[in-house]
Amino acid sequence: MSVPYHRLPRVDARWRWWRPLVALAFLVGWYVASQVVIAVAYFVPIGASQGADGLMGLQDDLSSGALDPTDPLVLSLSLVSLVVLLPGILLAVKIARVGPAGILSSTRFRVRWRWTLWCLLPTLVIAIAMFLVQTWGMFSFDGGLGWDHDAIGQSTVSLGTLTLTIVLVLLLVPFQGAAEEYIFRGFLMQTIGSWIPLRVVGTVVAVAVSTVVFALLHIPNGYNVWGILDVGSFGLVAAIIVLRTGGMEATVLQHAFNNIMIFVLQAPGWSKIDLDSSNGTMVGWLITLGTSLAFWGMVEVLASWRGLDRRFAGSEAPRFRGTAPVWAGGRRWTRPGGTGWDVAPARDPETAGSVPVDSSSGVAART
Repeated sequence: MSVPYHRLPRVDARWRWWRPLVALAFLVGWYVASQVVIAVAYFVPIGASQGADGLMGLQDDLSSGALDPTDPLVLSLSLVSLVVLLPGILLAVKIARVGPAGILSSTRFRVRWRWTLWCLLPTLVIAIAMFLVQTWGMFSFDGGLGWDHDAIGQSTVSLGTLTLTIVLVLLLVPFQGAAEEYIFRGFLMQTIGSWIPLRVVGTVVAVAVSTVVFALLHIPNGYNVWGILDVGSFGLVAAIIVLRTGGMEATVLQHAFNNIMIFVLQAPGWSKIDLDSSNGTMVGWLITLGTSLAFWGMVEVLASWRGLDRRFAGSEAPRFRGTAPVWAGGRRWTRPGGTGWDVAPARDPETAGSVPVDSSSGVAART
């Protein structure tokens, strides 16, 4: 017996259908509170230095929905408002006892760092390919390699602003991408997969719902139909990769590198290039779909070659309503790693039944 990624919460006998709802309520409260703190941190200094006009200008930029990569203030505010969701969701699953915080990371209940390093290979291959596609026609080879200003125009930002924007992107975007992956491909898929008893049905519904919700939440940002299809295709393949690899490592890297590429290329604010990434096209959608499928293929080959642990080497725990009976081992039955496990992870026999599931003690050192 083994347990796939999207049913991991069911390996803990404490899991109940309502626990994810408690986690969701905590996440919503965390998000609202964090947005208030962030708003105060940004708006108070701006109000003090620029007055009402500065506040109104910032409010107009934020309410437009489209993210301006040439404005470090708006960019950082938008990214930070998403970054705070990462610690929020990790705390939510732990406080609601959906599982240890690492339950969202992988079937090993932690980030598989060695596997993450291997995933850098296909990520860089796709990143280079995307760079070549997105910069096609932007370079001139007359008199040496350089920007083709006749095609892209001139940069509309100063060197200092450009440098600040790139630094902010490199620092914040990886956490922004991780936050979205942990919520949509992690928490949402595990919640739905655990709610539905039939594994095949649960898998299909979990992937479909996470993909649709992820795509629809981009509508307020002004995305057109092709833009929504673009985002949806990315989310669909990412969901499949998470299930196929049993963890978030590959998709977090893919999401982070994709967003970093977009923001860095738009940061100079070329005067002849439309900076609004929400205006998708059919060609753009096909490129995203093709590169996502190519990334999935490379990850599959790499996972097979490395002998990746894709599933949890145990069984779903039996569940009891009320107090666990004496014959079941009492309270030990309701703890991860307790006697309620049909097949516990490999660990030292003397510590079996007492080591929590997110402990690395005795776990075989596979990728």
